[in-house]
Parts: sequence; structure tokens; C-alpha cells
Amino acid sequence: MLQITFGNQILVFSVLSWFLAQVTKGVIQLVTEGKITLRRVLASGGMPSSHSAMVSCCAATTGILYGFDSSMFAIACVVAIVVMYDACNVRRQSGE
Repeated sequence: MLQITFGNQILVFSVLSWFLAQVTKGVIQLVTEGKITLRRVLASGGMPSSHSAMVSCCAATTGILYGFDSSMFAIACVVAIVVMYDACNVRRQSGE
């Protein structure tokens, strides 16, 4: 099971990018507010977008491994665009 999970570069790098975006939220809070809360690090929403980081990394890694002209990259790219477009609209709607 570990070999399947850690051997899958797309999954590993995508999860790593999600994790780094979440940690970055905590660092930004620490710099701007002088404190860090676990809720901020674990919560969804805000910038940087961990969802967008994850899907864009998934698409980029897929393109690097399988070629930017492959069907797998096309699918990953479409999913990434839908997720990021949706995230932008949800943020805009919640701000109104």
C-alpha cells in the first residue's frame, strides 16, 4: 500500500502542494496577526487556495510525466480549470 501511495508522483506532489498552501496560510496569519491558530491551518477557504494548488500541481505533474499533449493531461487540466473557476465564483458570491 505504501509503495502504491508514495510511488504515485502525481498524488504525492499534489498532496504536498495542498499541505504547503495550508501551512502558508498559517505563516501569513503569524506575520499579519502575530499568532497562528490550528483552525486557520486546517480550514478551507482563504488564500492561498489549497484546492487550486492541489489541482494545478496535479495537472502540471501529469503534463510533465505523460506529456502536455496526452489525454491524461487534458483531463487533469479540465478538472483544474473547473475547480479553480468554481472556487473563484464561490469566493465572489460569499463576498457579496
